[in-house]
Amino acid sequence: MENYDLPGNGLPEQYQQYQPPVNNGQDITQDPVMLRKRIKKGYGWTGLSMILQFVFMMTVSIIASIIYSTVMTAGFMAENPGASQAQLMEFAQELSQSVTTDIKYNNIVNTAAYLIANLSAAAIGIAAVKAFRTKELFGKSRLSAKWIAAGVLGALGIQAVSMFIQIIMIKLTGLMGISEQAASMVSMSDDILLNILILFYFVIVAPVTEEFLMRGMIMNSLAPVNRKFALIASALLFGIMHGNFNQMFNGFLLGLIFGYIALKSGSIIPSIIAHMTVNANVMFCTYVYEYKVLEASGEDAASTFELIHFAVFMVIGIIALIFFLKRNGKIVSEDMVTPEYSYEIAPTEAKKLTWGLLAKCPSVWIVTIIYLLIAIFSVNAV
Repeated sequence: MENYDLPGNGLPEQYQQYQPPVNNGQDITQDPVMLRKRIKKGYGWTGLSMILQFVFMMTVSIIASIIYSTVMTAGFMAENPGASQAQLMEFAQELSQSVTTDIKYNNIVNTAAYLIANLSAAAIGIAAVKAFRTKELFGKSRLSAKWIAAGVLGALGIQAVSMFIQIIMIKLTGLMGISEQAASMVSMSDDILLNILILFYFVIVAPVTEEFLMRGMIMNSLAPVNRKFALIASALLFGIMHGNFNQMFNGFLLGLIFGYIALKSGSIIPSIIAHMTVNANVMFCTYVYEYKVLEASGEDAASTFELIHFAVFMVIGIIALIFFLKRNGKIVSEDMVTPEYSYEIAPTEAKKLTWGLLAKCPSVWIVTIIYLLIAIFSVNAV
């Protein structure tokens, strides 16, 4: 196959604007066919990374369930050496229910699963794509602290908008898009240890590992041809990854602002900060309004105060977001967390190498179907 030493030298017209990138210090100039294969490989690994994440999550959960059941069964047998078949069956039923409803156990398992699944899937994806290095994702932000703060406020505003839309949809349909078990995972109480576990999982582990996977690995793997495409596609996958209809729409909107912050700053650190703040806001509302105020003043008062809280953040956040977007402008080719993984291609050809090429990736369809099925089975009546 013929090699082209210089950009546009003898290339078909649609590739005349192609500028060969430098990857890890090495020139990776290649012909259009190889270029397409390289781009397709990156897209394929976005879906494969999410499949690996799901498999790792399930594996950790199953192993934890086996260990938990084995330990609890051994303890029961030691205390009841002459237990009858009926007693064993009753214990097995109670054990099965406790694995599902034990909030403390589930938070410990989810924390371990998220750490292992997200970090491993992202690391494997980055190694497979071979387009950038992990440390490049955590570089110094091009945005000042003032504008990072504005972006964080904007994310809080988007979160509030999403919450009001969810309330409207629940009122119209009478359905919750999230299972009772998943909703109980954020239930705060006076149990200090449980609250610490919940906060550690939702405010630290989930934001850091999700940003590393979604904005670090996946968005960057989708970004070499078109940054806007990468932003929207990664936000869609981020929403789908949540596996319930309540959070899919919320995840998509927040994925847009998190991705925008990462692209404009050239680092995923500011998007991690925004993600942490958004999750911390949910935890604050859960503890203060859905627990303390609910117990002290009743459901109506709790709902009213929570709505006021989000209404305030919606107004402040949207104003901050307008200034933030106006200051930083549209997504352009220079907006890239890993600038060396970037291709300059004619607009007509770029369209074929974005949505059209992504739609042909089996791994993306597989992971989408998996999480949509999970979301369908999570729907329940209010």
